[in-house]
Amino acid sequence: MLYIASALTPTPILNTLKVNGLTGPNSCSLVVAKSDRVEIWDIEQKGLICQTELQVWGSIVGIEKVEVEGARPHLLVLLAPPSAHLLLLTYSPSPSPSLIVTSSIPLNPPTPSLRQAEFFNSVIAHQNVALVSLWVGVLSCIEMEIEKEKDAKKRRASTADMEIEEGRRLKFRDNFNINIREHNLLHLSFLPAPPTSSGPIVSFLWLSATSDLYLQARTLSITSHAFNDLSRPVNVVSPLSPNLTITEETDFNQIQFSCPAARRVLPIPSTIGEDLCLIVIGDEHSVLYTLGTTPQSPRAIRRLSSVSGTNTSPRASARRSPQNEMVSSVNKRRKSSMNSRAPGGGADPANERWDLKPVWRVRQGFGTILAATVLEAHSSGASALIGDECGRLTAIGWEFEKNQGILEGATGQNGTVHVRIVEMGTASPPSSLTYLDSSYLFLSSAAGDSSVLKLVLPSPKPGQSQSPVSPSSSSDPRSIPRKGKGRARDETEEAAWAVIMEEEGNEFRGDVDVKERWMNVAPVKDFCAVKEEGGGLSHLVISSGASNTNSLRIVRSGVGLEEVVSVEGIEGIERIWTLIDSSNSSRLFVSTDSTTLLLESEPEISLVETAQEVSATCTLAAGMLPATDILIQVSPTSIALWLDVTSGLSAGSVDVDKNTEITAAQIHGSLILIGKRGGEVVLFEATANGLNHIAAFSVESEISSLSIIQLETLPSPILAIGTWSNQILLYTLSQSQSGSTALTTVNESFFPSSLHLKASVGSSTSTSGIQLFAGLSDGSLVICDLEPSGPNGEIVVKSKKASSLGTRPLLVCPTNGPDVGGEKVIGVGLSERMSVIFESGDRLDFSSVSRKDVVAATSLSSPTSGEVIVLASNTGISFTKVNSLKKLSVQTLDLGDRSALKIVVLNEKLIADGIIVKTMDQQNGEILQMSAIELRDSATLTPLAEIPLKEREETTSLSSVLLNGRNYLAVGTALLPSEEADYDESLVNVRQGRLLLIQYEEKGKDDEWELKIITEIKVDGPVYDIETIHGFLATATGSKVTIHRLTPSPSPTLIELSSFSSAFLASKLTISPSSKDNTEDRLILGDGMRSIILLSVDEGDGKIYDDTRDLATHQVTALGRVHDGGEGVVISDGYSSILTFRLKEGIESAAVFGLHEEITRFVPGSLAPPTSASEVIIPDQLFATSIGRIGIIGELTSSAAKTLDDLQRNLDKSWKGPGGIGWKGWRKGGNELVGRETAGWVDGDFVQKFLDTSLFSPEESEKILKGSNTHEQVSKISSSGKQVAERGDVVRVLEAASGMH
Repeated sequence: MLYIASALTPTPILNTLKVNGLTGPNSCSLVVAKSDRVEIWDIEQKGLICQTELQVWGSIVGIEKVEVEGARPHLLVLLAPPSAHLLLLTYSPSPSPSLIVTSSIPLNPPTPSLRQAEFFNSVIAHQNVALVSLWVGVLSCIEMEIEKEKDAKKRRASTADMEIEEGRRLKFRDNFNINIREHNLLHLSFLPAPPTSSGPIVSFLWLSATSDLYLQARTLSITSHAFNDLSRPVNVVSPLSPNLTITEETDFNQIQFSCPAARRVLPIPSTIGEDLCLIVIGDEHSVLYTLGTTPQSPRAIRRLSSVSGTNTSPRASARRSPQNEMVSSVNKRRKSSMNSRAPGGGADPANERWDLKPVWRVRQGFGTILAATVLEAHSSGASALIGDECGRLTAIGWEFEKNQGILEGATGQNGTVHVRIVEMGTASPPSSLTYLDSSYLFLSSAAGDSSVLKLVLPSPKPGQSQSPVSPSSSSDPRSIPRKGKGRARDETEEAAWAVIMEEEGNEFRGDVDVKERWMNVAPVKDFCAVKEEGGGLSHLVISSGASNTNSLRIVRSGVGLEEVVSVEGIEGIERIWTLIDSSNSSRLFVSTDSTTLLLESEPEISLVETAQEVSATCTLAAGMLPATDILIQVSPTSIALWLDVTSGLSAGSVDVDKNTEITAAQIHGSLILIGKRGGEVVLFEATANGLNHIAAFSVESEISSLSIIQLETLPSPILAIGTWSNQILLYTLSQSQSGSTALTTVNESFFPSSLHLKASVGSSTSTSGIQLFAGLSDGSLVICDLEPSGPNGEIVVKSKKASSLGTRPLLVCPTNGPDVGGEKVIGVGLSERMSVIFESGDRLDFSSVSRKDVVAATSLSSPTSGEVIVLASNTGISFTKVNSLKKLSVQTLDLGDRSALKIVVLNEKLIADGIIVKTMDQQNGEILQMSAIELRDSATLTPLAEIPLKEREETTSLSSVLLNGRNYLAVGTALLPSEEADYDESLVNVRQGRLLLIQYEEKGKDDEWELKIITEIKVDGPVYDIETIHGFLATATGSKVTIHRLTPSPSPTLIELSSFSSAFLASKLTISPSSKDNTEDRLILGDGMRSIILLSVDEGDGKIYDDTRDLATHQVTALGRVHDGGEGVVISDGYSSILTFRLKEGIESAAVFGLHEEITRFVPGSLAPPTSASEVIIPDQLFATSIGRIGIIGELTSSAAKTLDDLQRNLDKSWKGPGGIGWKGWRKGGNELVGRETAGWVDGDFVQKFLDTSLFSPEESEKILKGSNTHEQVSKISSSGKQVAERGDVVRVLEAASGMH
């Protein structure tokens, strides 16, 4: 059975909302929607403060706020198919801050074969009504209502809810589908105005069957379950000339108010008189429309009533009864409402005609608009901000000036509008723009890092230094000059408003100041794994981003460290301790191989002069006698107490013979435990008057390490003695004093190089609260839970688990902090690399660090440095702040518009990438493109060499190949058609490509490298993948796999030996090595339209002589090797599921997992050493999805598989996700028509939740372990067979598996 889990969850932010009163009466919150979670951040003066988050079981595609009078603020969260749901959330402060689901409904298509909407998938809300767009030709309408007071009281009483009620909760009341004829719906929005008598007003923007773009306002009728036309449809490409013929030569700039390629509608929350305002935004222009009424004559009313009506489908009409048709909403209306007009244009649609009228148009330049927001709105104008695909931000402000008298009527029927457009600069391509306050904006991005920006807008008058929020003029329209240079008048005869465009020079340019960046590794285009010299994983290099925010990111499995200060010049350091005196001042005691130094940490790091007796020897252990200023120092030849280290004033000492010198020592409070040569163990107690001998005994072997602990909860101190004979001996002091022989022995395969006894993380781990950390000589860390309650008073080892933190002898250095995000660092493990040991909740966790020069470590807290870890190397010490204990730390190299399409590792020091640079001219839309192959340093990502490619050529594959005993870089490309219209990003229309073999070599000693093409061949179609098999070069090109041989003389040439042309789309290649089922390597082909094909290649002549096929239509998008009871293959299919196959005599389908994310690539490797938890899991593959998830896949051992499979089954039955979504339904593979149940996988992200004590109480955990009957009890497989697993057994398996991710 296979194990899959996430090391990094999706990072792109899809949308953000600003909500007032969500977390408190006067709070202002930023709601952040990521792909799989909703986060709540309070907006405060000091910044954004995280309050809570909710992980959902599905993919979020939309989020909206709901504000209903009398109810607290709520959020609507829309989840995409296959687990399509609409969740209604609100914030609850008790018992702990959290988001709770108050109501949910599943969203199923009216017919199973109905496809998902292509352009607009989202949810919008107005008061207590929401509209959901998920399926083509259908909108779902959901009504909400406030819970009844008696229900609220009952809920609070039943849950002992102590929260302060700021309003009652909402719940869903009804939902129904409305069929619409607009199958290509581009945008949908409620207009922020009180509903008309026919219901709230909705704006529709759609693409017609004739490729025309239309805008229309409609009212939503809840009673008739239909939309009613409120205005006539307006062709936004030619709003004033509906019969205009559009050709390829049409200049849209010459068409009045034309907005070609309109994408979205931005409602403006202010009115001009009683007219509503909205902006239609396209890829080049933005146009302001007003929606208002025009009084109609009785004849016009009769004509309109005869031709207009409810816009419903025949199916909806068939459901209406004759009685309903006879009921007239106008006749039934109260007299008081017959002639009333609601504020903001709420008029009687039967008596007045509503029209959409364009007012002004601005040209922001070419670029697809991705997001827009209103910055400020008032009674006479507003300002908005739009962001495009290139990250360009443009602010638009306008101010209406109504006519004051008949003399001003020449400026327009209603008056004049002044419009200003401001170029604000560039940031990431936005997925949403949310104005916070005081010129601060949150820009979320799915294509780059999100950020908090400070908008620097131009002042209304040149020379002013202030930065107003709005780029429009002041609220008094008369402050705008009517005449002057650069103010062009755009008037039309009989126009409602005369438009004055303010288009001056640089004084109308703004700027954005990035205050904070939120890391986002998506979209992931490719990634590779860089190995260390020893073969382990060093780091990942990810190519991410798009447009102007491309980047290369180094992802390391480890802790985020920041060096505060360093001290150089101290050579030969072996050990280091922190000494805290009676005044709570901290100093460092440093031992080298021959001397000892004392360092002061405040007010600055300085060396303290010490007496010769103190400094002239190395130190094995040091500490301060509690409640005194007496220093305890243990050296190889003595134990000394120092009253004054400067003068050498002694409080007592004990010397030892040179033949029996001290080899190991540890100090705990006033107790001093030493191990002497020959196996003698001696315990002393230090007092202000000297040293008291407590006990002494001998062990049979030489002592390698030892530890001691004394707690108030222990009847007697516990001693741990490690020997060179691979044993750990456990005593209590009372045992050693009484001469008892009932000692406890822990046998290991390697000797304990360090020991450390400590209080356990939680009482559930050990009833005595004691744990033993043993660092072994093979780099393993063994953790034992101890219980001093044996029959004869001996210590009982209740449980033991091992984790690999390296391959060399492990030194465990205990620390007291620091605390990082609620997690506490309790130690540092030092092998060939450094690891941090920390408490996370009630469990222990580990995280590695890339530093390899650390020989000793301790913790220190000081006013200047704060809480830091002090790391000692052979040449000095560094004070290091721990910023994060995340398993993955990310470093970013911004590339701007240089996009690395493919990336590959050449060796431990070099990587190569294929880059493309695309720039678009904002004025004419022309795209300039260039491509190249780069060579970079794998650790620093510094460019070392570059070789250009041809014009309109893109890199499609990179591979490091070994041919004829030499390493080369193999490059596959696609030669794009000259005409942009003939080009598809899928490369289906590409007819030509190139296969290049590039030699890379170092030119000199200054890291100068050279790339040289030694041979190339043209191929038919793009080269999708490259592999080597039996010393031959295999390429997947178009629908063909070709085997080449490299001939070295007279000049290197690639010769085609054989080919396989029976694939539909040869997209992926990998090698299946020989195994017990197959005696030779085989080439595996992933078909982009079918499944996998096994190809046998002759080792001698390179002929493809046999093939085995799976004929299913999986549509392979990623391919890798996996072990699952033998050699196998893992693929990602076209439905975003993960499938595995076992390769035996044929191809056997094995496991299915519904990930519902597009996998970019599988890469062999492991984030942690493969031996870290070999008794539980053997890691196989790393994978990355396009939305930034990084995960691991590994094969579970039989015992771990049984335990976790049982746990997964019981969890699924007893625990549902937000909205009642079940795990099986969430992880179901396949598509809507043909689903496939998840099988053969353990979902690590799911089963690891069992360790979360905030989700499951001890009683609930026990219920999950027992199941509903004896057959469902979680079990384990041991040497004696199948047994019932206890909680400790399950926890150990989960913790070992979690160490891999």
